Amino acid sequence: MKLGACLGWGDFSKYEFAKQCGLDYGETDFTDIALASEEDFNEFCENIEKLGLPVLASNHFLPGHLKLVGENVDKKALAEFLEKGLKRASALGIQSVVFGSGAARSFKEDYSIEEANKDMVVFLKEIASPIASKYDVNIVIEPLSIGETSMIHTVKDGVDFAQKADFNHVYGLADLFHVCNNKDDIDGIGDFVGKIKHAHIAEPETRIFPNKNADDSVNEIYKRFISALEKAGCETLTIEARTDDFFKDLPEAIEVLREVLSAKC
Repeated sequence: MKLGACLGWGDFSKYEFAKQCGLDYGETDFTDIALASEEDFNEFCENIEKLGLPVLASNHFLPGHLKLVGENVDKKALAEFLEKGLKRASALGIQSVVFGSGAARSFKEDYSIEEANKDMVVFLKEIASPIASKYDVNIVIEPLSIGETSMIHTVKDGVDFAQKADFNHVYGLADLFHVCNNKDDIDGIGDFVGKIKHAHIAEPETRIFPNKNADDSVNEIYKRFISALEKAGCETLTIEARTDDFFKDLPEAIEVLREVLSAKC
């Protein structure tokens, strides 16, 4: 399993440092990719090529104003945004685009979950999946913490929606923080063989970077999570975590996680 980190879009020094630290890839911002000028996007691609650090994933799939469910869904605007963004993602070599976008998939209390589920399937099958297939990029559905969004809170929820899109360039994702926050089944992730293409990891309670100060119970959670991901055949694991000092915390997080990965739990 390859190890990466969320590196954002504007600060290229993070990509250079990640390369120095031995990360396998970077994860960038999809919305920034889609909205960037041609000049800025081309410059980013050139810098990445020179650096030699692949960018295999991106997050921040949709801005909050582009609603997927509810009464104000603009299918044309969604399709245009994904067409531009996924074309650029493909050119950059991105394999997985993380579909979190809690605001975009939230809806008012007077809108039923049944209707929202139908809207989500329409978005995935009629808009997202065909465009992702066209550019050979996977969309991976991220379950978010209860309270952050109206729907898709467990890994199974995400996989179920991916199945409704026939797993046609739409798959599941597991994020350790959300898994623990929602009391989801860590070990059960291993049952979704071939259906989880990407994952996020952070300290499960505080969402900070993994570090050597964690107690044995936290380290055991890392082991269980990574073991489940390996059983499921997950290919990439990104550190998505809070930090007050990226350049201080990243090397230690890599060391902690490399140790778990090398143990082949």
